[in-house]
Amino acid sequence: MTSRTISPLHDKLEAAGARFGDADGYSIPRHFGDAASEYEALAGGVGLTWRGDRSVIRMWGRDPVRMLQGLITNDLATAPAGKAVYGAVLTAKGRMVADLRIVRRETGEGIETLFDAAREALPGLREHLQRFVPPMFARWEVADEAFTLLGLYGPEAPRAAREVLGEATASLGEDEVVAIDGPEGAFAIGTGYAGEGGIDILVPADRAPDLWDRLTAAGARPVGFSAVETRRIERGRPRYGTDMSADNIATEVFQETGQMERAISFSKGCYTGQEVIVRIAHRGRVNRRLTGLLLGDAPTPPHGAELSHPETGKAMGWVTSAADSPRLAQIIALAYVRREREPGDTVLIDGREATVAALPFQTP
Repeated sequence: MTSRTISPLHDKLEAAGARFGDADGYSIPRHFGDAASEYEALAGGVGLTWRGDRSVIRMWGRDPVRMLQGLITNDLATAPAGKAVYGAVLTAKGRMVADLRIVRRETGEGIETLFDAAREALPGLREHLQRFVPPMFARWEVADEAFTLLGLYGPEAPRAAREVLGEATASLGEDEVVAIDGPEGAFAIGTGYAGEGGIDILVPADRAPDLWDRLTAAGARPVGFSAVETRRIERGRPRYGTDMSADNIATEVFQETGQMERAISFSKGCYTGQEVIVRIAHRGRVNRRLTGLLLGDAPTPPHGAELSHPETGKAMGWVTSAADSPRLAQIIALAYVRREREPGDTVLIDGREATVAALPFQTP
C-alpha cells in the first residue's frame, strides 16, 4: 500500500523537521529528529502531536445515540453532558471490532456524534456499521478531511491549554469534554493516554494549522509517534492493532489495564456481545489478560514473541508492545499472560527471564 498523508498539518510537520513513517498506509511523524528529547518533553514538559493513528467518524441523523447505544460496551444514552464516552464495539462472540471515544454535539439539525478509532480498526468497523446501522435512523462517514485530532501531553499541558484554549480546559479529568468556540468548533477531551493531565483536541481540519502554531508558541514541543508510544506503554494503555484486535475478548484487554470501569457498563441495556462479557464477569476471571512485563537489559522483544513457563516450558502468552523505558531504566512490555502467572512471577522470552508486573508500571 502506498503511504499517504491526510493531515492538514503536513506543511507544519515538515517545517518542524518531521521524519515520517507508515501507519497502516498513512504517513505520520515517527519523530522530529530527537526522540529522546521528545520523550523528555512528554515526561517533564509539554509535547504536541498529531494523532494520525486515530481516524474520526461522524454519525448523524434521526437517532445516532440510539444506534451507538446498541453497539458499544458503555452507556452513551445516560452519560452526563460534558463527558465523552469510551467503549468497545464487539462481535456477537465478545471479540473486539474497535475501541471508540464518542463526543456528542448539538448542531442546527439536532444531536450528532463524533468518535475516534484506530486506523487499523477501520475495515472491520466500516463493515460493522454498514451491517448494524440502518440509514433511516443514522448515517455515518469517515470524516478525516473535516476533523483532525491533536494530542497535548505532559505535566505542562494544562498550562499550555489554559493559555491557548481557555481556563476551562486546564483541569480536565479522563474523558471530560469542553467545547471551544461553540458546539461546532473544537473539543478538548481529558486523557491519561500518555500521562496525567493530557488533552486531546478534536478540531475542524481547517483550524488545525492555526491551533498548532498557537500551541507551539505557548511552549509545546512537536513530538512524534515513537515518544508517545513509549509513554503509552509506560502507562499500560492498550492500542488497537497492537495490543488488541479481533482475536481478543474485551474483558482480557481491559481487566488488568485499569480500563474496565471506563470502557464497560454492567448496568446498561443490551449491546452486541454483551452475553459473553456478562458470563465472564459472573465467572470472575479470564484465562489470560493483558498485563505488564519487566525485562531488565534484555533485547526489546518483537510483537508476538512467545512467553513460556520457566520450569515446565508451557506456553504462557505473547508480547504485544515493548519499549526501552527511560522512566523505569529498562525494557518493558505489554503482553497477554495466562492467569496463573501473577505480578512478581517470572516467564521466559527466548530463554531470558521477564517479571510479570501490574499496570500501570510503577517507578522503582
